[in-house]
Amino acid sequence: MPTPTPPHRLVPCAPLAAVLALAAGLTACAEAPVTGRQQLILLPEGQANQMGLEAYQQIKAETPTSSDPQYTGPVQEIGQRIVAVSGQPDLAWEFTVFENDEPNAFALPGGKVGVNTGLFKVAKTKDQLAAVMAHEVGHAIARHSAERVSRQVLVQAGQQAVGAQYPGMAEVLAQASTLGLILPFTRQQESEADHIGLMMMARAGYDPRAAIDLWRNFEAAGGQRPPEFLSTHPAPGSRIDSLNAIMPEALAEYERSPYRQG
Repeated sequence: MPTPTPPHRLVPCAPLAAVLALAAGLTACAEAPVTGRQQLILLPEGQANQMGLEAYQQIKAETPTSSDPQYTGPVQEIGQRIVAVSGQPDLAWEFTVFENDEPNAFALPGGKVGVNTGLFKVAKTKDQLAAVMAHEVGHAIARHSAERVSRQVLVQAGQQAVGAQYPGMAEVLAQASTLGLILPFTRQQESEADHIGLMMMARAGYDPRAAIDLWRNFEAAGGQRPPEFLSTHPAPGSRIDSLNAIMPEALAEYERSPYRQG
């Protein structure tokens, strides 16, 4: 059997984060899989999963889904292989293909993953598709949505405390928090999902070098993008550099994978 990703577990947390969590009346310190980054997550897992399920059901009610086997076949195959090495196979995983021309995919808490038909215009091979799907599974197993909500709660609490003392600073403080805290943190999560996903796709027998090709495809596809410091996602070039830095580790996982073909 392939080596599983370490499961999400409770660990000691940094003192400042613990104080903030206790002040909020909840405390939950965790460690992200693969990277080992300490996380502060205030939202209970069951509540986050229920929210994810409800959002997923709403999306399915509002967006046509595809039953075309050229899309659903690879998505289901890749999804099951990635889940098998995720370290969290018991989540209520569900992979759905949506009729949407935007080249995108998403993950919601509890293992709900959506893939747009438009993604196949950019992810041109099964390995490239695996890079995207493993990235999304990485978000799910690292509980990034719940962590992001927790961070926003704390940022808003800080804004309210400062705003109460300096009412005229509310708008400036909100902009500074977005640029200095919220956007950098979401970019950090995206980079972490890239890292987790690269290791999982390799363990599942998909060539991790395809992730580089994928981001080159996205870069070549063009389209308007804001400057990186104003974006929720790293620029494609930055993602390629980060992936190249950890590629030797991913290739070692790929060589050991029992799923690898040839």
